[in-house]
Amino acid sequence: MHAARIALEIPAEDLHPMHEFVCESPAIDQETILERDAGGGVTTLLLHVAGDRQRYEQTIDEVPQVEEWTTTKFEDEGFYVYVRTQLRTREQQYRQALDRDAVLVVPPVELRSDRTVRQTIVGQGDSLSAAIEALPDNVDIEVLRTGTYNRSRGARVSSRQREALIAAWEAGYYEVPREGDIEAVAGALDCATSTASDLLRRAERQIVAATLDKRL
Repeated sequence: MHAARIALEIPAEDLHPMHEFVCESPAIDQETILERDAGGGVTTLLLHVAGDRQRYEQTIDEVPQVEEWTTTKFEDEGFYVYVRTQLRTREQQYRQALDRDAVLVVPPVELRSDRTVRQTIVGQGDSLSAAIEALPDNVDIEVLRTGTYNRSRGARVSSRQREALIAAWEAGYYEVPREGDIEAVAGALDCATSTASDLLRRAERQIVAATLDKRL
């Protein structure tokens, strides 16, 4: 079983109105599809949105193809959206290319403010190639990485690096403004401050690389 992480740069004229809003409005940082159905002219989505909930609600309420929506607050980390929306012809073309026999689109699917959609597709190598080749010609496609599928992909930190991250979190090292310093982290780990600093830097590098889809 193979996996490909791909970034699709969607032409401006093909953007869904809500993705266009994400691209144009400073009120929204990112829209992420957590779950979705796989067929029909009306699709049901569960989204997580980072940004201004009120502005998002005002905008989605004006999109004619959206049939139903509701939002749920999630502490201070954005909000969830349940939405049912009609698929236009161009969106059906994207779906037909990727939602095919022997290929799975594995959520989350990130709709970013740079007009890209980042997602992971899983299947056999020839099936993945066929899916990518079937995408509309006006879509710029970047294959970010390929390999064996791993659900736990992301930041791969060592157990000791994880301990350092936990210690730093509990010490308030990542609070804004910062409440704990590297000496507090070193004390919790019972190590030198240089060792604690090195552990955090290495863990943070992994986290940043995973966030940016960079290979280390």
